[in-house]
Amino acid sequence: MLWPDGTDSEDAVIKLYETNSCGVANETIGYIVNALRGVRQPKRGGILLLSKRELPNLERDLSDFIDPNSGLAACWITSFEQNAQPFRYIRKLSSFSRKQSDAFYKSTFCVRLATVDHVTGNNDRHEGNFLYEDDLKYLAIDQGCVGGSRYWHTSWPDQNPRNELALLAQNFLNGSQLAKWRADAIMEYEKAQSSWDSILIQISSLLPGLLGNDEIDTIMDYMRGRAAGPAFAASCERLI
Repeated sequence: MLWPDGTDSEDAVIKLYETNSCGVANETIGYIVNALRGVRQPKRGGILLLSKRELPNLERDLSDFIDPNSGLAACWITSFEQNAQPFRYIRKLSSFSRKQSDAFYKSTFCVRLATVDHVTGNNDRHEGNFLYEDDLKYLAIDQGCVGGSRYWHTSWPDQNPRNELALLAQNFLNGSQLAKWRADAIMEYEKAQSSWDSILIQISSLLPGLLGNDEIDTIMDYMRGRAAGPAFAASCERLI
């Protein structure tokens, strides 16, 4: 992949989504939120339009991914960080040593990402959505399901999506460690509350063309409500 301002081609990850889903919009929201909240992630992300003849031969019918009016498939694309040199990343929390896991759950990255996932309603932050570089450096990959689904726009965003990262912490940490993790996460959540209005304004300005006006208003109102008050603390209590 040659990025618009690049001079050398780079490996990239391209994700196809059905035209009746809001998967590309979800990825866009998650990526921008991470960037504005300081969560490390692939250095580049964007939307790629491919014609039918440009799509790879996946030995399946790709009609569901191609807009019948434009003849194009809207794809989400990010730089492929796992192939970066000289780093060798470890993927999946289950591959971490005990020392690496302890460092991960104590990290600002972990507690901040848990609060971001709460606000966006991302319920797909499974253990393979992280890359480990060292005990201080991690990357979040695959932004998951904003609003609890790739199809929230056809029904309604999930009001109680599972916070997978908080659940991973609950399952790994003992009682006193979990209490501290939750206190740190709640403090991080409260500290960020004043910044969410400007973040949501920036996101909403980039969504026309991916979502309709009513859908943009719906997901913005949803995230605005989840970014306010004691919502995150209450969600932590429900996990017990």
